[in-house]
Amino acid sequence: MADSTDYLKAYADRYRDMFPVRLVTIAAIVIVGWWVIGWGWATNFAVFQFGLYLVLWNVVQTARARPRAPGAERRFRLSTEAVTLGLATHNALFILAVWHSQPHYLDYLRLLLAGNLMVGALQVHISRRSFAAAVVPPSIAAMILASNQPQATTGIKVAVGVFVLGVIAASWRQWRSDRQTVELMVALTERSRELQTALAQAETDRAAAERANRAKSRFLAMISHEVRTPLNVILGLTEVLRGRRRPKAEAAVIDDMAEAGGMLLRLLNGALDISKIESGEIDLRLAPVDLGERLDAIARVWRSRVDELGLSLKIELQGAREHFVVMTDEGRVEQVLINYLSNALKLTPAGTICIRIRALPAADGRIDLDFEVHDQGPGVPEDQRERIFLPFEQLDAGRAAGGAGLGLALCRASVQALGGALGVRPAQPQGAVFWFRFTAERATLSTAAVQPHASVAVPRARRVLAAEDHAANRKLLALLFQSFGLDLVLVENGREAVEALRATPFDLVLMDVMMPVMDGVEALTAIRAEEAATGRPRTAIQMLTANVFDEDVARYMAAGADGVLRKPIEIAALQAVLSAAPQHADA
Repeated sequence: MADSTDYLKAYADRYRDMFPVRLVTIAAIVIVGWWVIGWGWATNFAVFQFGLYLVLWNVVQTARARPRAPGAERRFRLSTEAVTLGLATHNALFILAVWHSQPHYLDYLRLLLAGNLMVGALQVHISRRSFAAAVVPPSIAAMILASNQPQATTGIKVAVGVFVLGVIAASWRQWRSDRQTVELMVALTERSRELQTALAQAETDRAAAERANRAKSRFLAMISHEVRTPLNVILGLTEVLRGRRRPKAEAAVIDDMAEAGGMLLRLLNGALDISKIESGEIDLRLAPVDLGERLDAIARVWRSRVDELGLSLKIELQGAREHFVVMTDEGRVEQVLINYLSNALKLTPAGTICIRIRALPAADGRIDLDFEVHDQGPGVPEDQRERIFLPFEQLDAGRAAGGAGLGLALCRASVQALGGALGVRPAQPQGAVFWFRFTAERATLSTAAVQPHASVAVPRARRVLAAEDHAANRKLLALLFQSFGLDLVLVENGREAVEALRATPFDLVLMDVMMPVMDGVEALTAIRAEEAATGRPRTAIQMLTANVFDEDVARYMAAGADGVLRKPIEIAALQAVLSAAPQHADA
């Protein structure tokens, strides 16, 4: 809200703006007075009037210079009231004195009195007392002149009184208008100040948000690289083991390892989508998925954790088995189910957790899917059931169990991207039911989809150069290429890759990005520059990296990459790249 300082400054500015017109008026009166009644009377008027206005100017300037000084507003009000009273009283006494000594100037004095009354009444006044000080003395003088004329009739006296009242009424309205103007100016000043403050705060918040966004991006990039690198080794070695004959029991363990690693990768991809979630730009990867098989896989992977906690896990599929095969984003559905299951394990002290999926044909031929996770925890208060799906919002029980408060927000974003809805309701006799539902197209799993690890033919006699600084990743690449039957040369940084390619032709280069001595992008740029300078045939170069944000991929492609292979390595994608690479090296 505006304070007294704003009003003081506004009135001081109004008083200052009044000075030019008022001083010109006094100067004109002095000139006419010197011409009509002589220099003595004119000098008297000029000295008193200009002297009082000099005092008023000093008061106004002091108020404008130090508006926040203690008692500034009260001193300004009292000073302007006193000066106004002095000016008006001097005007009245001056006219009465001239009339008394030189009554033949009565008509001139009447006009002078009327003019001073109007000018004094219509000037700026900070208070009612200031207004009264300006109009009362000349009004009294006017009545004295009217009452002491022998020829003055009752009609003349009444006319003078009506004139004085008219001037007072007009000036009173002007005073109220001035006051409203000042209040409007103060309100606009305060609003402008608020807007400037809000703009400054918005700019501060924007800068902070940009810093936080950059920090988040750096953090996510670091998490992506640091998690994907060891996960690449785990999943890659698992694929190598799955390609070898094993006893049935060991093969089952390896399959479970592959399932767990795949789930972890999909969860990582979902968590790293937080920036896209915030901007509403989630990408869906639709493919045929057997949701019944996915739920069985989740149960197998999480069974040991359930047993450790002394709980029971119950799986229910309601509907024909073929209705669970649909076109959807496997990672998004898994992400929601695993988040729901993880929360249920944290919050259920004892008892059974039930995961239930219903698949029913919809009227349009698609499949309505309804997922529920029943826990036996403390439940969710009704007034918190919307809030917990917001980022970083948690109940006390969830906070005590650990977590950042992002899991349910990620779930909401994923379900909305699937075109569905989600929520939570009370369970009976206790606990909560976290649910989500969406509608998907029917699908059919091909033989290739049922057997995702079937081998893909890879042309032989290919020479491949791989630049990779991580020792475990180099071992993994050696094992994979041994199974492919291809000639692989391994180097540890970008400089060695440039030198190796300069000495020997290769059909394909797999280039890591984050390497010592020379990173992958620098090496890629150097190789493309040498090819252009020497006329050497263009070598296919695929970036093999854990840094796979959209801006990263765009940077690699701009530098001359032919494509990007993500870590963890997808065997089918690697085989496809090997099959498509043009053959330049000697067999």
